[in-house]
Amino acid sequence: MSTGQSNSKTAGQTAFETRDFYLACFLRCTGYDLVDLRAEGRHKVFVFRDRPSRREDVMGFYGDAIRVRPLAFAATIKDMKGLLHNA
Repeated sequence: MSTGQSNSKTAGQTAFETRDFYLACFLRCTGYDLVDLRAEGRHKVFVFRDRPSRREDVMGFYGDAIRVRPLAFAATIKDMKGLLHNA
């Protein structure tokens, strides 16, 4: 199963892209800067400013090895859903 993740360049900076909504919420919740939300057919692609620790952060998310504050994560999910529906 592909999560549609990739690296790219955005405005001269390395960017990380994903179509995985909950990964995008996690990254936002942990301080990654969302720099773009791009349409790709019926789907949206979340584009973040990349960090050197991103690989470990993503693996920690999928491996259930990183903790975030539950209420902050829930609020981020609400914000991101609003962003999707108003984009």
